[in-house]
Amino acid sequence: MTSLDGAPHITGSFDCSGNKLTTLEGAPRKINGDFNCSGNLLNCLKGAPAKVKGSFDCSRNRLIALTGAPRKLKGLFDCSGNLLVSIYGAPLETGSFNCSSNRLRSLQGAPDEVRFDFDCSHNQLSSLDGAPEFVNGHFFCSNNLLENLEHGPVEVSGDFNCSGNRLTSLQRFPKKVAGALDCSGNPAVSCDTARQEPGNRCVRLVQGGATRCYCQDSNPAKPVALSPPSSPINTAI
Repeated sequence: MTSLDGAPHITGSFDCSGNKLTTLEGAPRKINGDFNCSGNLLNCLKGAPAKVKGSFDCSRNRLIALTGAPRKLKGLFDCSGNLLVSIYGAPLETGSFNCSSNRLRSLQGAPDEVRFDFDCSHNQLSSLDGAPEFVNGHFFCSNNLLENLEHGPVEVSGDFNCSGNRLTSLQRFPKKVAGALDCSGNPAVSCDTARQEPGNRCVRLVQGGATRCYCQDSNPAKPVALSPPSSPINTAI
């Protein structure tokens, strides 16, 4: 299918994914359920429904802009797997927000309010400027170019994943993370460099909402535990 001309007015969800659409012109203006236009050839969202009560999935297209996206959503807004360098035009409020696997260098334009998860992993971000202050679910910023966590969330109610970046410290870490922390795959993250021997690396362990630290030798066969945990969630650098 290459066009939505003649699409019916519906009362539930609308799924036009996996086609060859280059425009959303002709789509219903209001969707009471979910709207799915993923896996097409779209480069913008012009013609998309103005109101969607559920989730909006425009992933795996060729989007270079979010112009035309609805302003508010209760569910997930998924624009992952596109060619976006900017997320201006994204909804102001959404349940969860997924802009992973794009070409983003900035989070300016991200939703002001995210009620659940926020995923900006696998981009080209060197700063978290523009990220929401409060995330009531998980926050993923892994596999970017981050050298620090400045401008990141203040509070995260779920897990925090900053693995695969260029972090050398956890300064500016959120004041509160209720879930697990994954800071693996960074060059030299240390939560207490004074306690580390040369050649050791810092391991962060989260258990019951509390974060603990011990140092592990770069040779996994020779661990050196400063604060041995019991059955932790373990993420090593």
